[in-house]
Amino acid sequence: MNPSVDPSALHTGLARANDAGVNSDSAFIAAVASESGLLAGQSQLADSTVLELLEQSYGLKGTLARIPTEKDETFRLRDREETYLVKVSPSDEDPVIVQLQTACMEYLERTAPELPVQRLVRSLGGEPQVLLPPSRGPFNRVLRVMRFMPGDLLASQEASAGQLQLVGSSLARLGLALRDFDHPRADRLLLWDLKHLHRMRPLLAYLEEKQKRSLAEGIFDQFDETVVPRLGSLTSQVVHGDFSPFNVLIDPDRPDYVSGIIDFGDVVRTPVIFDLSVMMANLLGADPGSPWEHALHVMDGYLRIRPLPVRELEALIISAQARLLLRALITQWRASQLPERRDYLLSHSKQDWDRLAATAAVPAPQLPFAPRTRFTSFPGENHEL
Repeated sequence: MNPSVDPSALHTGLARANDAGVNSDSAFIAAVASESGLLAGQSQLADSTVLELLEQSYGLKGTLARIPTEKDETFRLRDREETYLVKVSPSDEDPVIVQLQTACMEYLERTAPELPVQRLVRSLGGEPQVLLPPSRGPFNRVLRVMRFMPGDLLASQEASAGQLQLVGSSLARLGLALRDFDHPRADRLLLWDLKHLHRMRPLLAYLEEKQKRSLAEGIFDQFDETVVPRLGSLTSQVVHGDFSPFNVLIDPDRPDYVSGIIDFGDVVRTPVIFDLSVMMANLLGADPGSPWEHALHVMDGYLRIRPLPVRELEALIISAQARLLLRALITQWRASQLPERRDYLLSHSKQDWDRLAATAAVPAPQLPFAPRTRFTSFPGENHEL
């Protein structure tokens, strides 16, 4: 852990919000969005400036290509035979939160080198990240360079039942590797963290369609009834936080299928089931005829490696739906904040609402859960769970 971390940051995110006088849920949402780096407009660095910084700080040269992302400025750098991923944090994100992400990646490299986690490249000064003067906003920006990981995004592939189980088992192994990791800002405020969902009802105001609002209110009610009373007793730790098909690289020729785990930007301490709910949420409704099937394959693989208590499994099912709802609501809210991107954002959220509706139209899975297929441990051979 970096000894330069400010000890005053040891307060939890909730304490910081309360200390700031955040009493209403609407004010709380604004506070969480701010700490998540989603409120301020961002100024872009010129490509030539980024190349100059990379040469000065890392001794790297090459061809730079910008990659569209939500917050960070992200680039692919080709330097001779090597390819790197370059990230520059937004100027409204506290560098200590970026250091949380960096520390997590370094911890995994030391303690679980067998996991296919993206590796940081150290600067000429031996540091895993470089602070840049703020061009706009309250904070220094952070420059980081990582090895570019080969592989196809899970989102671009049609995975089999056995392959989805392997995705779940990879997430379980990642979570187990992080059980003992800690950091002064692990309790950061994060808009996508489901432990705050019960305070997100004001986002319903941005829904104009009665059908969507009714669907959303039903999920809020189930979450309040099933999950909120358990929040204090659920197994919690630092987790990846965004183990989604867009942050998982796959290789069908690998025995464990998952070839890369990227983007630790949503690292946070939260109940473990919320980490699993991210991937499940992304798979809900993928098959309209059996909307839970893909998500349950991931759950099967996860539970094979890391069994969870029954009381947590009961909370997991509604948490998966709640995560998909939260993404749809945040997109709807952001569309109102960014009118120039409204059509683009709402077109992307349509699929989320369609999948939520498909999932809500069928009975939710009930305990006890049973494996739906055979578990694939390596290509060509299957084993029962």
